[in-house]
Amino acid sequence: MAQSPGASASKSGSLPQLPDWVNWLQAGLSALLAVLFLVLIGKARQQGSQIRELQDRLQGLENSRALERTTGLEQQLRSTVERLQVVERNSSRIDVLSAQNEALKAEMRRLQRSTSSKPPELAPLKPVVPTPPPVASPNPAAAPENQP
Repeated sequence: MAQSPGASASKSGSLPQLPDWVNWLQAGLSALLAVLFLVLIGKARQQGSQIRELQDRLQGLENSRALERTTGLEQQLRSTVERLQVVERNSSRIDVLSAQNEALKAEMRRLQRSTSSKPPELAPLKPVVPTPPPVASPNPAAAPENQP
């Protein structure tokens, strides 16, 4: 009893033999996927480093702006302190002048009380007559002849 080739294939349940190029195709696709995977990993690392670099730049810009704001605020604070010192100096001057003013008012009241008991003696006023300035002659040689 001879078995036919079709019967043996159906009995064993095995698949027919694939051509050699299919194995080469599978190996090529596997290698291609491995290379693509490595390229993706490289790109992801590159993007990660670029993101870190951009974050560092951004942090530097933020720090620079914060420093500028701090410098501006510090300058405003110095200006305000200087103005406050000027105001304090002026206030102390005003206090000194007010005290002097009060002392002068008290002295004036004392003088008015002391002079109110005696009538003031006023000296007669003399009228002031202005003297004309000397007239210069236009001819210096003629000037000695006209003088007596």
